[in-house]
Amino acid sequence: MDLRRSLDDGVLTVTIDDGAKNVLDPDAFAALIAVLDEEPAARAVVLAGREGILSAGLDLKYMLANGRDGTRELLVAFGTCLMRWWTDPRPTVCAATGHAIAAGTMFALACDHAIAAEGSWWGLTETQIDFELPHFAIALARANVRADRLEDLLLPGARIDAAAACEVGYADELVPPAEVVVRAQAKARELAALPPRAYAGTKQRLRGQAAEAVLAGLDDDITALTAHLVTDGGPSHG
Repeated sequence: MDLRRSLDDGVLTVTIDDGAKNVLDPDAFAALIAVLDEEPAARAVVLAGREGILSAGLDLKYMLANGRDGTRELLVAFGTCLMRWWTDPRPTVCAATGHAIAAGTMFALACDHAIAAEGSWWGLTETQIDFELPHFAIALARANVRADRLEDLLLPGARIDAAAACEVGYADELVPPAEVVVRAQAKARELAALPPRAYAGTKQRLRGQAAEAVLAGLDDDITALTAHLVTDGGPSHG
């Protein structure tokens, strides 16, 4: 995973690029936490994908190779990373440069504002691959998705287009793919101009309690979620 960063006029842009589908593993999550910790001078943060993709989800090859224990490690790291992004005191904007499926949608939900690329696909599609949504994904969805659409999107793991993603609350704006990063950086500068103490304090009041509850129950939730897996990472039939 190549994680590039650039700092311009107080806006840190973090770009995920593995040269393919931007699948995520524990090393990627550690790097995504570290980049926030290592750039205290940034007044706002943009999370961007490579051309055509934000992320297609978790690294299934890693899960298959590392079995139940590795999958549990991966999901705990994922939840920890998402909660770190969700509660960062600075404004955060997601530049979803293309498809944002599963983990891609979750990272968009964890940011304060999300820009979607026209023609992209979105969704918390876990049900379709016989995987339950962790509590951290549900917490993010509850905080963002329209209440009247929440269950009919999450229960079947619906995949929707970018226009629908904006309509239901997965994303906030729809722009042509070539304009996504520029628009995200402009939004980040706009949010960074707000009083930072009040912004950070209000964000903490909005999200802090929910994030703390997720983290407090994270190990137990992931242990229960992965209990049906066998050591090769596949579903147990016993």
